[in-house]
Amino acid sequence: MVLTGMSPRNVAFFGTDLSGVQLRATDLDWCHGEGTPVRGLAQDLLLVVCGRRLPSGRLDGPAATRFSRRDP
Repeated sequence: MVLTGMSPRNVAFFGTDLSGVQLRATDLDWCHGEGTPVRGLAQDLLLVVCGRRLPSGRLDGPAATRFSRRDP
């Protein structure tokens, strides 16, 4: 429900730079943006929109590392 209401204005509120990427949920029929795909569970993509960095392996795609933490 939250993701379907996502608009550029909502995303801008969080200040996360999503330029050049398309977020694609693997468990729902949902995507946002244009560009290099970043795939993951909807709940993980919502965290990305909110500016959170995820543990490596939670996201997939060429730009996934941009939104992933570096493991020690």
